[in-house]
Amino acid sequence: MRAYLLSFATLALTACGTDVRDDDMPDPQPRATWHQDVAPIVAEHCQSCHQAGGIAPFELTSYDMAFENAGRMLDQIEKGAMPPFDAREESDCTPRFTWQDDPRLSATEIDTIKAWIDDGRAEGTAEPAPAIPSTALAGVTKTLKPVVPFTSTGDRDQFICYVLDPQTTGTWLTGLQVRPGNPLVVHHVVITELMPGAEHDAVVAQRGIGMPWDCSQTQTPGGFVVNIWTPGNQPMQTSTDLAVPLVAGAKLVMQLHYHPAGKPNDPDATSLDLRTSLTWPKKMYFVGAFGNEFQAPNLLPDPDDRLAGTPEFRIPASDADHNEHMRITVPPLGNLQSVQLYSVNPHMHMIGTHISATIERPAARGSDPQNECLANGKWNFDWQRTYVYDTAIEKLPTLMPGDVIDVKCKWDNSMANPFVQRALKDAGLIAPIDIKLGEQSLDEMCLEIFGFAIDAPAPPMTRTAPTTDELPMHLLDTLKLQRN
Repeated sequence: MRAYLLSFATLALTACGTDVRDDDMPDPQPRATWHQDVAPIVAEHCQSCHQAGGIAPFELTSYDMAFENAGRMLDQIEKGAMPPFDAREESDCTPRFTWQDDPRLSATEIDTIKAWIDDGRAEGTAEPAPAIPSTALAGVTKTLKPVVPFTSTGDRDQFICYVLDPQTTGTWLTGLQVRPGNPLVVHHVVITELMPGAEHDAVVAQRGIGMPWDCSQTQTPGGFVVNIWTPGNQPMQTSTDLAVPLVAGAKLVMQLHYHPAGKPNDPDATSLDLRTSLTWPKKMYFVGAFGNEFQAPNLLPDPDDRLAGTPEFRIPASDADHNEHMRITVPPLGNLQSVQLYSVNPHMHMIGTHISATIERPAARGSDPQNECLANGKWNFDWQRTYVYDTAIEKLPTLMPGDVIDVKCKWDNSMANPFVQRALKDAGLIAPIDIKLGEQSLDEMCLEIFGFAIDAPAPPMTRTAPTTDELPMHLLDTLKLQRN
């Protein structure tokens, strides 16, 4: 019997094989490692902000930092909060075209990060770090810099303007990039073109060239908006078929929105890189807007307006889900039959949570459907962005007189919204208040900013850039962009 038991035990040990000693088993190979698989993904999609000196709250440029923050990173990616990109497909909106420089991760890239985390966050074989995608403008022909830097202070937002001189005798602008001197505090930048004339002369005489002044209480001077920049954005650039006219003698006004919030107050000398061309384009590029309606008939009544009987743009204190709805009919465009939409830039202020817009045409025309949604999605004040259609110029959506732009915005004006807490702290308040339409951070907006492509005038034989008389100033006045 004893011999039988020994034989059975020997057979059992033989059958178990390597299970007898777990420490003799080779470790399973991880499905992904940091250096070989994850670092290239993070460099492409995250590191423009998550780097030393970047605007993100932590770095993701090293294995140690990524290991420590891997859970936070994946959580934000899966929630759709990161990378910041709010022109997302929704149940009632799939934009007709995709967007240029879409930073979102593919399903395969997300699965790679999940596998890396699930398998123990292996480092892999060290190798040179992948390059962070450049946001530099290619082919820079001129850089404009302030003469005197500005040092932001305090906890409240500040609006500072500069007049900068491109010293042009007339040319076309096909690219522009903002390079913040102190990226920790530069929240966004608006560039306008100040046309030659009485306003130009008065502003230059009063403000000088390259000198900072507080423009928080005034409309930013300029005939039209050239570009709106937010941190991490790719440069504004076009082909030579689409360009911004820089007329002879014009100046650029740079409006900087600073958000110091107790951050290091190093001097800021934000500069502009320009790329110009003498090639006469097929289309001219301008920026205009629809929205910010404050009365009927363009502002529709919301539930609390029905009690008062008159539509009012007002977000009641402590209302966690307030809506405003606007419908704007595209006005006559002078001698232009239509304009094309090159880009879409939704805009609200601190406490907004969602913005959506739709073009409603009387009927389908050409390749344009009767109804078309735009860059709809959640709103985050810290991640404003211009969304550029990724398609050929001739395929861009069109707007004609009589079309309707339908805009809907939502806000959370309760203490559950961290942006309300931040806004109240900045304003020295302890409880939510009613909020109305306005230009200050504690006011609100509901605005769709568009980059328009407009037919360029026929090129003359003796010039390489248009004059002021050749620009559609009537159209620009109609679609005037309010300071944001």
